[in-house]
Amino acid sequence: MQSLAILVAILFLSTLLSGPAAFGLTFLHPKSPQIEILRKVGIGLLTMWGTLCGVQFTMAHVPFLVRMIGVCSLVISLYTVKKEFGGPRKLKEK
Repeated sequence: MQSLAILVAILFLSTLLSGPAAFGLTFLHPKSPQIEILRKVGIGLLTMWGTLCGVQFTMAHVPFLVRMIGVCSLVISLYTVKKEFGGPRKLKEK
């Protein structure tokens, strides 16, 4: 049972911190193209993890606080993707 509690704590903390960590990476603008690619990969991985775990905690039968943390992780992750990679664009009408 102790290993299950550790697993749940790791999952919970990674869900709680993945969105803000990815959002924090959007403020860094390295000069090297290789580091820029690593930054975008890191943002992508963190937002995927935050989105997947956020949906899992939102849909599961868990207490209200855990569900709200899942919703916050989901919202922050989706906002980070929109901020970094852009949202839907309208075509210009002539």
